[in-house]
Amino acid sequence: MSLPAAPALAALLSLALVPGPLAAQQPMAAEPPAGMPAGLFTSDPARIDDERGANAVVGKTRAALARTGVLFAPEQTRELALREAALTALQRNLDVKRIGLNKSVAQRTLVEAEAVFDPVFILAANASLSNSFERIERPIQWKPATQEYVRGQQILTGTRTDDIFLCGTMDDILSQPAELQTNFLRGRMIAPDANGQCHVRALPSTAPVALVAFDKERVAGYYPFRKEASTKSPNGQTETYTGTGGISQRLPWGGNLDLTVVTTYRDAYYVNNPDDPSTRVYGSYGRPWTSRATLSGSHPLPYTRNFREGDENRLAIDTARLNIDVADFAVRGVVNQTLLGVDTLYWTLVGAIQRLDAASGSVALAEESAARMQRRMELGLASESNRGQVVAQMERLRAVQQQLFGDYLTASESLRELLDEQDDALLLPIEYSAALDQPPEVPPPSGGAGGLSARVLDSPEYLRSETAIRIALRVRETRDAQTRPDVTASGSLQLSQSNAVFGYASVTESLGSLISYDSASLSIGVLYRRPVGNRAAKAALAGVDHDIKRQTHLLHQVERQIRSDYETARIQLASARQRIDDTAKRLALARDLHDRAARLEAGGVVTVYETIERLGTLLEARLGHIQARIDARIAESRMLASIGALAERYGEGAAQTREDRERIALLRGTGALAAFGEPPR
Repeated sequence: MSLPAAPALAALLSLALVPGPLAAQQPMAAEPPAGMPAGLFTSDPARIDDERGANAVVGKTRAALARTGVLFAPEQTRELALREAALTALQRNLDVKRIGLNKSVAQRTLVEAEAVFDPVFILAANASLSNSFERIERPIQWKPATQEYVRGQQILTGTRTDDIFLCGTMDDILSQPAELQTNFLRGRMIAPDANGQCHVRALPSTAPVALVAFDKERVAGYYPFRKEASTKSPNGQTETYTGTGGISQRLPWGGNLDLTVVTTYRDAYYVNNPDDPSTRVYGSYGRPWTSRATLSGSHPLPYTRNFREGDENRLAIDTARLNIDVADFAVRGVVNQTLLGVDTLYWTLVGAIQRLDAASGSVALAEESAARMQRRMELGLASESNRGQVVAQMERLRAVQQQLFGDYLTASESLRELLDEQDDALLLPIEYSAALDQPPEVPPPSGGAGGLSARVLDSPEYLRSETAIRIALRVRETRDAQTRPDVTASGSLQLSQSNAVFGYASVTESLGSLISYDSASLSIGVLYRRPVGNRAAKAALAGVDHDIKRQTHLLHQVERQIRSDYETARIQLASARQRIDDTAKRLALARDLHDRAARLEAGGVVTVYETIERLGTLLEARLGHIQARIDARIAESRMLASIGALAERYGEGAAQTREDRERIALLRGTGALAAFGEPPR
């Protein structure tokens, strides 16, 4: 659709879809809207009177046929203008509403896809409470006997001088060789018991100590020993509280950037005089808060698997945007087809009314001729045979009238079903004669002008097929990128505090002093990954290539179909225009022959039968001329619908009407409308 026509279509849809009184609540389409001067939107009141006069034939024919019991039809009638029919059809068309919801779904899908690139804020809290207990076991274990030595005796545990120990005290050192006295003074003495004996157990040379001394003798055997399997924590229950805050940002070319701050509450304890085994008093630093900040990111390198067009998130965004266009084209297509149905049925209804009016007029003339024949028979100037011929011709005209009334009922019911009318009323067309009296012009053949090519490219069906190819091409870019190697650069910087060194008394102090970190780590890396084989990615790429070919063939098929439908409708329009001229000449000739026969009948030259026969010929000519005019209008609608321009024509008219109403409201508000003939209030 051309750019100037886009506001027109928007105005048409807005008028059709906004809440408002339904067409069924507006019984007279020809009446102006509330607050508007009478006749303001009526270009020719005389035409409206003529149309209503033609519509009156419906009531007369229905009453006449109802009296004979031949045909029954509803008594209620309602006038309906073409614009009102179009707006009502769009307002009640469930396909328009359904596809409109599809567009809303596509828009929300786009919002969802774009939201992936919004910053994501992370808040988390964690609490852990722990307590430890130690369990003591006394299992049975084999222990060898101790080695017994007397006071003053040397204990040999090896071959070196340092491997010689002395069983005794300081008094016993002087009795030992001088070269060993210094060695014994360095702690290589075993204190004897009250009986002057030392109980030791020498260990192998691989042991960390040379021997183990006992306070009494131990014989070989099985002994229970104390084993500390678990014990209670001297600090009691350990409480740890962690709070995490961060922000994650996905980058538009692939990759992501993350910033995380973690603060932890956990008491740290110290031991008084830890070298003294008798001291087991613990205290807290009173500075339990520490924090940690981490900045990390990763990004694929250009022309690799996940960079830009290879990113699935970018594919989802681009596809969602194209699907919005597809939904919009689908709405335009449904609106176009709906208006085509309204146009076809409305002009069919107009043709049925006009043909019925022509037949009723012919029946009235035939009844007048039959009355004249009856008077001539009473005067003895006509025979019974002449009267029978007249009656037969008149009944034939009545049969045609009855058939045409049935056609009108069918057209009215079809249009009523299309508009989803709930009331059982006959529809009467109104405000149509101005358009009907101006037959559309036949455009030049498509091969002789470039205008059709531009209009085909603007057709909703063509645009939908073209957009499907664009979606497939965009998918192909991503599938092709999936066959490339994946090269990703990543980096991470972490600053940490530790209350094992120096904690903080409050969380604010810890966060404020995060720059005074206790440790820092920086890591940079590059990951290269190339799948071997990668059959799935290659198969997906091949599938997309086939889909592009299929969509391309479908696009060419749609284009040929549009051109074929347009050319067919153009030929039908040209044929209808030619038939309008031909039937107009035939109508003029038939009217002239009928008028001449009526004059000759009055002079007694021809019979009434011949006049009625000319009347039948005149009726056929009128019906042919009416049908040609209707076919021209329907052919124009089909031609415009084939290239998607039917909604444009309706939209421009609706937009002009809406603008006119706004201007009139402004003029009335200022009191200037009285200058244009509006009566004072």
